[in-house]
Amino acid sequence: MLGGGIGSNVRKSKLINRRMFLASTAKAVVFFGIIGRLFYLQVEQNKKYLTLSDKNRIRENKLPPIRGEFKDYFGRTIAGNLDVYELHVIPEQVEDFRLLITRVKQILNLSDKSVDKIYKTKKKTKTMGNNNYI
Repeated sequence: MLGGGIGSNVRKSKLINRRMFLASTAKAVVFFGIIGRLFYLQVEQNKKYLTLSDKNRIRENKLPPIRGEFKDYFGRTIAGNLDVYELHVIPEQVEDFRLLITRVKQILNLSDKSVDKIYKTKKKTKTMGNNNYI
C-alpha cells in the first residue's frame, strides 16, 4: 500500500479540524478584542475625547505688526498700528447663547444697544438660513 489508509485519513481529518478550531478561536479573540477596544473608546473615554475635540476648535492667532509708525515731517503719525480684535460666534455651536452674550457684554463693556444689535443679527441670519458669523 502506498501511504496509509483509512486511519491516516481520520488522523488528517482530526488535525484539520483542530487547526480550524484554533484558527476560529484566534479570530474570535481578535474580533472581541477589537469590539472591546471600540466600546472602551466610545463609551468609557467619551468625555476625554469630547474635551480634546472642543479644544481643537479654538484657534488663537497672534499676528505681529507688519510695519512701524509712519510720521510726517512735523512728527504727526500718518499711519500707525492699532490693536484690533474680532470675536466670531456661531450660534448653533453655543449651548446657551444668552449667557455667552451676557458674559461678552460684561467683559467688553458693551452697551444695551450693541447687545440688541447682536440679537437682531442672530434672528436675521437664522430666518434667512445663512450661517453668518456674528
